[in-house]
Parts: sequence; structure tokens; C-alpha cells
Amino acid sequence: MTTSPARLRSARFAAQGIAAPGLRPTEVVERMLGVQGQDLGQVLWAIGVRAPGSTRDDVRGAFDRGELVRSWSMRGTLHALRPDDLRLLLSLTAERTLRTIARRAAELGIDDALLGRAREATIAALEGGRALVRDDLFAAYRAAGIDPAGGRGYHLVLQLAQERLVAWGPTARVGQGLVLLDEWAPATAEPPDRDEALRRVLLGYLRGRGPATEADAASWTKLPLSDLRRARAVAGDAVEDLGDGLLALADRPTAARVPTGHLLPGFDEYLLGYADRSAQLDPAHADRVSPGANGVFLPMAVVRGRVVGTWKRTERRAEHLVTVAPFGTLDASSVRALEAAAARYAAFLGAPVVTTVV
Repeated sequence: MTTSPARLRSARFAAQGIAAPGLRPTEVVERMLGVQGQDLGQVLWAIGVRAPGSTRDDVRGAFDRGELVRSWSMRGTLHALRPDDLRLLLSLTAERTLRTIARRAAELGIDDALLGRAREATIAALEGGRALVRDDLFAAYRAAGIDPAGGRGYHLVLQLAQERLVAWGPTARVGQGLVLLDEWAPATAEPPDRDEALRRVLLGYLRGRGPATEADAASWTKLPLSDLRRARAVAGDAVEDLGDGLLALADRPTAARVPTGHLLPGFDEYLLGYADRSAQLDPAHADRVSPGANGVFLPMAVVRGRVVGTWKRTERRAEHLVTVAPFGTLDASSVRALEAAAARYAAFLGAPVVTTVV
């Protein structure tokens, strides 16, 4: 059976939980397994848009209480996750990530001895429940005779994160504080065996993104297809084959009525959760969302499940200006839908928003 792009968008929108009521920020992230989050401000809204009625402070509070952390859980990319889900993913992905970055680490002069010194300095700086922003941790590195310049400090923290030693935890005035993961958010269960870990990851991926293909899941996790096929076999009847290579949870949610227009953040899972994004975004407009295909994805304006433009926020003294740049002319109902989306964004920020469609 062939699934039309319209039906695929509808089903994915339901799985993504965008504008679906009833979940708190931590529950949103648990349901999604992980939410891409290299930009803290963007990931706060990625969570907030899936928890209608929540505010930016509500989402920050989930990080401040240790319910959520950010770390490089896969692909060498920061994601927001529950601490136990971070551990789950790293049990499958860390070795591969370390192999991927090994050459660059060697170019930076990072060897086992330097990594060991950084590990000791990090523990000394953070133990006892302390959280340090990056610059303060790097100052501790310098005091220990470790030069963090030229990307060396970043790579040291990245490697220590793969060991599950550290994660980004409580929010700060700018960014987040780095914490000792097990001290800040102790594990609540014993780690599963590999088959069970693969099963949980596939189910979590599909719960927040299905229908999707094994190739989509492999792209998201950067696990080999053989691992995803093993996960599919272990999952059994929990996963349904829809044809065309598409998989979904057997108990997936039905498409619900949601607002027509949405302002999604940059790097949102609605696009980046898939290798093939053509159902949501016309390939002819891909360079408008990711100019130059440089890995940066702009915030997206979405109407009826289709990405129809990009948008940006400009912060002013008393208000925020939201400027929507559509790919083409929008009808009046689409403009009204995006203005309503901007009003929801204003409520999330707790500040007035003025919307312009250019």
C-alpha cells in the first residue's frame, strides 16, 4: 500500500505531538526519546511547542531540576534528553562517536594522558553538586595546565560526555552549566542488555516520529542498518509495517485536530528526524531552510503540515518582532494561522510579539 504525502504528514504530525495538549516538558522529551538541541534557545521552544501552555521558564525548570540534560547522545550533536535515556543511547552510540572524532582529537594533541588530566580536573571542579558554564570550566583547565584553546577544550568535554561523566544541566544566564551526570541525575535503573537497548531506541524513535523507514532511524541514530533491523526483529508486534518500507508503532496515536499554522524552531525534529524530508518540505525549497547545506537549519513556518517558509525573532526592549519569510504567496487563512502561532509563541516567551509576513 502506498502512503500519500498528505497522509504521511498527518501521521507524522500526530507522532511528533506538535501542539498536542496534555504533556509537561519532561514528558514531551521522554516521548520523543531525544530532541535535537545544539541551540539552547531553539530546543526550549522545540519542547514548548509540544507542551502547549508551557512557558520558557517551565522548560528551563526541567533542566534546573535535573529532569532533563543536554549532551552529545548521537551523531556528535547535542540533544535534550532524560538522563536515563542519555545513558541508554550512549551505550549504543558512544564508541562510534569516539571513533569518528579520533582523528580530530589527535590533531588537537589529545591523547590518553591529556584526557586523564582533563577528567581529573573536571571532577575536581564539579564534584559536590557544582555546575560550571563552559568558560569557568575552561578556566579550571588552564589552572590545571590544560590549554582549552583552538577547540581542544570542546573536544575534551565531548569525550568526557561520551564516557557519561558529564552533561549540560541547569540553565544559566547564558547557556547551561556542566555537571557530573551521575551526581546531578543518578541512574534510576540498571542498564539493559544490547538487544533491549536497541528495542527501546527504535520504539522511542518511532513513537515520536513514525511512520518512518529503517533508513530514517539509522540517519537519526547513526547506528548501522544491521542494528536497526535487529531492533525491528526484537520489537516484534510492537512495530507495524505499513508498506513502502514505512514502520510505525502498532499503538500509535491517531491524527488529531491541531491548529493549522505553526512556527517551529530551527533544527526541529519535524524535519531533522528523517533522512527523507520530502513529505514535509518540497526539495526545491531545501536551500531556503538550510542555506548552503551547511548544517544550520532555520526556524520553519508550517501550514497544514507543510514547511511554507522560514521565520526569525528580533528582540526589542518591550516586545519581540517575528518576521515570516514565505517561499511563495500565502492565502489569508494561512497568514491568520501563522499569526495565531506567533501568539502561542508570545505566550511561551511571556512577552508581546508583533508578527510580519514579508
